[in-house]
Amino acid sequence: MRSETARRHHWQAAGSHVGDEQQSAGDRVEWLIDNERALDSLLCAVRDARESIWISQLAFDSDCRAFNSSDPATPTDGGSLIDAIITASAQRRVGVKILLNSSVLLNTRRPLMRFLEGRVDEPRLVEVRGISRFPRLLHAKIVVIDQQRAFLLGSPFVNGYWDTASHAPLDERRPHRELGGRPVHDVSLALQGQVVGEIAATFVSLWNGAEHRDNREDLPTTQPPSRRSSAARSIEVVTTEPRSSRKKLQPGSVGTLNALLDAIRNARSLIYIEHQYLSSRPIVAALREVLEIQPALEIILVLNQNPDVTAYRVWQNERLAESGLLGHPRVGAFALWTSQKTAGPSTRISQVFVHSKVVTIDDVWALVGSANLDGASLDSYGDDFKGRLARRVFRDVRNFDVSVVVRATTAAPANDPVAQLRERLWSEHLRLDPSAISRAQTGKTVSLWNTIAARNAANLVDRGSGATDGSFILPYSTMATPRAQLTDVGVVDAESLDLAFDPGWLEVRLSPNWIRNMFL
Repeated sequence: MRSETARRHHWQAAGSHVGDEQQSAGDRVEWLIDNERALDSLLCAVRDARESIWISQLAFDSDCRAFNSSDPATPTDGGSLIDAIITASAQRRVGVKILLNSSVLLNTRRPLMRFLEGRVDEPRLVEVRGISRFPRLLHAKIVVIDQQRAFLLGSPFVNGYWDTASHAPLDERRPHRELGGRPVHDVSLALQGQVVGEIAATFVSLWNGAEHRDNREDLPTTQPPSRRSSAARSIEVVTTEPRSSRKKLQPGSVGTLNALLDAIRNARSLIYIEHQYLSSRPIVAALREVLEIQPALEIILVLNQNPDVTAYRVWQNERLAESGLLGHPRVGAFALWTSQKTAGPSTRISQVFVHSKVVTIDDVWALVGSANLDGASLDSYGDDFKGRLARRVFRDVRNFDVSVVVRATTAAPANDPVAQLRERLWSEHLRLDPSAISRAQTGKTVSLWNTIAARNAANLVDRGSGATDGSFILPYSTMATPRAQLTDVGVVDAESLDLAFDPGWLEVRLSPNWIRNMFL
């Protein structure tokens, strides 16, 4: 078996140069886990902006706010994001450019334009454009401040996605309308260094390619700073985009999928996946193949049992079953839940909606951004379908997505951002001190997760008398409803638990919340 040092050189190819490049390029990443922290950090950056604010988003509600108190009883309002942007424009003459969807499927540009009418002192400083590529969506969530700092956000600017790390089952700051009021776990990141130039160039290409624009000039096209080859970068931007969309990026880019497949094939000891969806046939096939090739490899999956989009629950469960990943001795599949003691004898409990798009491999490679592990974010939405007609209609349909690959460096392995990300996520999900999970033990990771999940299920028996406040893991279940899922994993008294998210037949199978939100 290769040593840790040998594995790092295998992953980095030109690994001896990575530390030097990171220092010269000044590339730095800051993980923003859960949206309380992400929105608070973003709001501070907006208030510090002096020249420009560039935003690409799936959706931007005018009432989106950044709360900064973890106590629901005394909510502290950190402020409105759009108000902070308007203030930056009015007081410091910061140029603002916001790019949103404006298609039949989803038009989030129109309501924001209506809100801004009469509220902006100099309209020429605040410009909103739209991309209309039905049925494709602008799914990339980018903010670039003064071309010096960049954010890749996991969530849209919608209050229903706001949450703290404690993931309380009910929170008045998190409206019911988006995800049935479920708590939301997400991962965003802030970046500095030369990589910001690459993200800015990606935004410029998207902005200049927008169909809905006014008569103002496009942004000047500039080349990002010269970088070493992909294998030598500590941080690399990867994209997904539709065919024949623009000439600025590689037409029909599937860079995100290619990066993922290459990394999975090179996995040796541990693949950790924390994602909103897992329906991509190429990704699931690659996971199964590398399991057969690498006898020491373990895989941990943290997924939603009730995704927000119609058909994804069925697709995901079909992929897991067809591939044999569910039940494989070296694969652990889990879901996030949260509980809270009430005044009465019972415990309030809810699913936690996983909105993260995180893959880490061997603690030396990570991909984080906006791309889901589905056809729409990677290669072809049609590939997710079973029926021949749908596969043909949606063939090669994919969204605009932006993510980054982060590689470990040889300069300071103890402070590598990849290991830090995994450790922080595991600390939250397993309720363990980060020092207890500083390095995954080969061959023991799935056992550790299974043991903790089984203990959590046991603690929920007898009306949750053994449960404590906060989020935790349970084994993944393919059952349709949260109550049935609890029963399936051994919570024998599930009927007596106070379920905060308890969808009926229609919501489980037709996702009416998502359908309604498309056209509002």
